[in-house]
Amino acid sequence: MVKTKVKREKREEKAPEHRPKTLVVFFKRFGIPLIVLAFATLGFYIRYLPGTGKYFIDPDTYYHYEIYKLVLKEGLPRYYSMAEAPFGSLIGEPLGLYLLPAIFYKLISAFGYTTLQAFKLWPPTVGFLSIIATYLLARKIHGEWAGLWSAAIMSFLLAHFTRTFSGNARGDGPFLMLFLFASVAMLYYLEAKDVKRKMVYGTLFVALSVIALSAWNGSPFSLMVFLGFGALQAIVLFVFGRIEELREFIKLYYPTYLTVLLLGYLLTFPRIVAVKGHILFALKVFLGLAGLTVLMLYGGKWLNYSDRRHRFAVVAVVTLLGFVGAYIYVGPKLFSLMAGAYQSTQVYETVQELAKTTLGDIKAYYGIKGTDGIVFFMSLAGVLVLLYRYLTTLLREGRSSHEYLFALTLYGMSLYLVWSAVRFLFLASGAVILMAGVFAGELFRIIEDMKEKATTKITLGLALTVMLLLMPVTGVPLMINTAKAMKTSEVERSGWEDALMWLRENTSEYATATSWWDYGYWIESSLLGNRRASADGGHARDRDHILALFLARDGNVSEVDFESWELNYFIAYMQDWRKFNAISYLGGAITRREYKGDESGRGGVTTIVLLPGANGVYSNPYMGLTLRVENRTVKVNGYCEPMESVILPSNTHIKGSGQCETGSYFPYVAYVTPTFAVLAYYKVATSNFLKLAFGIPASKEANFTEKLYANFELVFQSGDVIVYEFKPFAVYKAEELVNGTWRAVETLTPGEHTLKLYISAFGRDVKNATLYVEALKDGKVVERIKVAEGLYIDHLNEKPIEVKVNLPEADEYRFVLVQKGPVGVLTSAPRVNGSIANPIKVLGEGQSGTLELKAAFDRDYTADLYLRVTFIYLVRKSGRSNDDIDAAFEPHMDTFFAAKLAEGLKLKKGEDTITVNAGLPAGVISSYEEKLKALYGDRLIIRGIRVEPVFIADKAYTIWEVRASAPHHGSE
Repeated sequence: MVKTKVKREKREEKAPEHRPKTLVVFFKRFGIPLIVLAFATLGFYIRYLPGTGKYFIDPDTYYHYEIYKLVLKEGLPRYYSMAEAPFGSLIGEPLGLYLLPAIFYKLISAFGYTTLQAFKLWPPTVGFLSIIATYLLARKIHGEWAGLWSAAIMSFLLAHFTRTFSGNARGDGPFLMLFLFASVAMLYYLEAKDVKRKMVYGTLFVALSVIALSAWNGSPFSLMVFLGFGALQAIVLFVFGRIEELREFIKLYYPTYLTVLLLGYLLTFPRIVAVKGHILFALKVFLGLAGLTVLMLYGGKWLNYSDRRHRFAVVAVVTLLGFVGAYIYVGPKLFSLMAGAYQSTQVYETVQELAKTTLGDIKAYYGIKGTDGIVFFMSLAGVLVLLYRYLTTLLREGRSSHEYLFALTLYGMSLYLVWSAVRFLFLASGAVILMAGVFAGELFRIIEDMKEKATTKITLGLALTVMLLLMPVTGVPLMINTAKAMKTSEVERSGWEDALMWLRENTSEYATATSWWDYGYWIESSLLGNRRASADGGHARDRDHILALFLARDGNVSEVDFESWELNYFIAYMQDWRKFNAISYLGGAITRREYKGDESGRGGVTTIVLLPGANGVYSNPYMGLTLRVENRTVKVNGYCEPMESVILPSNTHIKGSGQCETGSYFPYVAYVTPTFAVLAYYKVATSNFLKLAFGIPASKEANFTEKLYANFELVFQSGDVIVYEFKPFAVYKAEELVNGTWRAVETLTPGEHTLKLYISAFGRDVKNATLYVEALKDGKVVERIKVAEGLYIDHLNEKPIEVKVNLPEADEYRFVLVQKGPVGVLTSAPRVNGSIANPIKVLGEGQSGTLELKAAFDRDYTADLYLRVTFIYLVRKSGRSNDDIDAAFEPHMDTFFAAKLAEGLKLKKGEDTITVNAGLPAGVISSYEEKLKALYGDRLIIRGIRVEPVFIADKAYTIWEVRASAPHHGSE
């Protein structure tokens, strides 16, 4: 009886302990998944908020939307007609990136969603699923608590938000989501004992990994992580003598990884996957690993495998030899296999997201509030926790945990990429959030393992929960406010929307336009301009240098043969003063040091600053500058004088010292207008950008401003955006001989006239041209008069031409220059012998075949067809080497006809199909390249070599339009 009573009392004492434990188990099994679902829903809501606006936030997304629509229309498109005007471009991105949202659209269209609505829903859906995937992966690696807090952090963290909000449909987001799910499947596959479960997880691992390869050109990251994990696990198992486990691991892992490579490679042929080179490289490394594995398993017959030290030495020596062999085989490129993602060219040097990552960037992207970097520092603690657990298990038990080793491999490779470029801050977010969750989960595990009363542990757990909840409590409202503020895009705020709608409604459907490359996708977008663009964020990167040359320079050197691009409209954007350092550097106006400073930041300059204001006071708070005009004195911040100040519109010049009172130089020119002032670094103080964006008539060459405004005629302006119609040939001044004196002409009368026409030929010569005058009444041509023929004008040394003309009565007169020029735009990918060819490199040297072109024309033409070669290259004009901090590069564009393919082609207005026999003579490109190398030596950098099909026809250029007036004088 006594014993029974004692036992009953003990059970009663333990009962309260048992119930809380049961509640915790129940909460972890059912409560945490529901909370994770709530966080995922919250993450979806935050990410969807920017999508409630009118347009996309990310410029690249406009392009992705167009290809997504092509996928819905064509299935597997190869050609995009709106880029690289007038030729179009092959689609370089993996089509899987667009098949995924297309499938998503097909699934939800039954609920009434349009193609645009579905496309906007896709990124936040990716964010939602990524949160679920992160929870599953963290739970598999460490436990439910780690999964919960990983999901909570990902729901609002800026680093992950940046690529998964509505309005940003790049490939990074879907890739990371699929990679995380593939990682979960891989870990379950390795541990599953049941054959059916193992088959299911193995199939999921392979399928998700291959689909991930199709989502992004940066997807080789997953191949390297999975390969790195497989290699490390095999090596560790070998070194620690776990040979049977090694055999089991390679039997499971190697075939599935090889299957991923083979399936991914097969999908490169229909362009669903677009990383063939990286897959082949991974395959070679994998074969090397397989060779090492064979050596580890069977090399004991010849090598000493008696202990860990000897086994490790064997692996180290073989790995070192393999690396040396790879370096000999691949060369220095071994260290730059992802060079496209780094600042490997001058253009990439100026792309902000490719800049080297700083600690400040990491703290901002992985911070909760401001730049505290809390999540990143938590992840470092999580790595230490996992590393400790892994090493403890390995050294005490000889067991290498798949979960721990994979997580450590993922984090290490992610951290490596993070420090290489800002754009990888998102890609690393999966690993960083995972490790931050592991750290939080470890704290809960410590509490659970404490030998304390349940009530004590619950109290500690609740206190820890409250502390950790401060992260979402603080971060979520901030991210919601940020997301809401993104609803109104730059397109709507700046004047771009109005300008592009004007372009769409008032120009030919075959018209081409350009601006600085950042805005090319807006020009091309079916939501906005719907016109072909000469440059954009993903195409024609060689042309970026030529655009920069035009914008950053002045005079003859800045004259670009835009007619070779068949350019019709140029769009200037006032706010590009913020990007003008990059433009100036790419255009050869400043050195690399002036662009970004040396390693210490010294020597960098700001090329242009806009200062709004009035009544003599102008300021830019962001730049910390204030300019004041008092008593014919101009000072900046009260103690610096510009070299020169120009008061507009009176054109009053005020000389200054170009120094500050501290004695430092202030090499700037100030332009002051009634509503704003501009400070311009002396090297770009007469740049074409100032003329076109701000109407500042500054040039070092006589009459160049007048010429520029003749060739670029302002046709529309809204806000900060100005649209110019480009005219390759234009009259910038006209004079009439009246009583022996040349007088300026503003109108013309019916009758005889002797005229002197000052024609600006921008970037190309007038060659064997014929000049006509068209008399118009009520907007219709009533008579056309040939005025002159056989005209030649050197665009670098223009001389006026004198003509005599007898004008009939009319309302106005139009002077038209007719000479050979490029016409037409391609509407489909060229085909050579039936196979699709690159529109900007249709043939290689010595190649020939049947060339089929589909092209559209704005009118009927009789044309000749040529293969035209274009070299775009840079010549270093300062600095000791191309990598020198003091290097500056002068852009050049040379064009010449390499072969005449057909003549007298009858082309009809609209779309035509042309088939000809084509061939590119051997040596035509290489000989010109050798000529450039001989001329410039190591100062030469070739940025692009194009072989383009060009239709050349008699083309009419309106060079002058003048009103008619009643007769008022005689003409001599």
